[in-house]
Amino acid sequence: MLEEWLRGKGNGEQDLTTSRWVKKPLSKYIMVAAICLGLLALIWPIGNNSGQAKVPQTSTGKAADDMVKSEMTANLEAILSQVKGAGVVQVSLSLASDGQKSYASNSRDESREIREGNAASGSKVTNEESRVRDLAVSGGSPLLVENKTPEVLGVLVVADGAESPEVALRLMEATATLLRISPHQVSVMPRDNK
Repeated sequence: MLEEWLRGKGNGEQDLTTSRWVKKPLSKYIMVAAICLGLLALIWPIGNNSGQAKVPQTSTGKAADDMVKSEMTANLEAILSQVKGAGVVQVSLSLASDGQKSYASNSRDESREIREGNAASGSKVTNEESRVRDLAVSGGSPLLVENKTPEVLGVLVVADGAESPEVALRLMEATATLLRISPHQVSVMPRDNK
């Protein structure tokens, strides 16, 4: 039908398709192109992806673990290198996880009881329960309620001044205090000066 209309063949009846401007061959192709562009505009995805906050993924992978670990290591090295007599400090962390983030959610519980039957044949009771949980969003990003720091299993501190027992003790106490871990989880070693 579309092919016949484009070629100008038809039953010869006068209607909207046989007006003067549609009889011109070029105008028919322009109209078909406009319709195709309109359909394309309808199905094309809309949205600005640049600069938008994205919903966090459940599996962050090794890259996120390394980022958290390197950030904690850099902060710890910067602070411990300021301890009197410590000198150059290097830190190695052993983490159990990269932390945990809890997001706000809206939950809705629905319960419904359906009774069927009559007095002669008995009755049947059906209970339906449903729970709906939606992530709460503020400004296009999920609403963070709690951000737990990673669990530290152990720390190795290598410092130039760790040969001195006083400096080693101060480095161990500072590390244990900063990371909120027990002193037995911290090992302080002197640097090999070769």
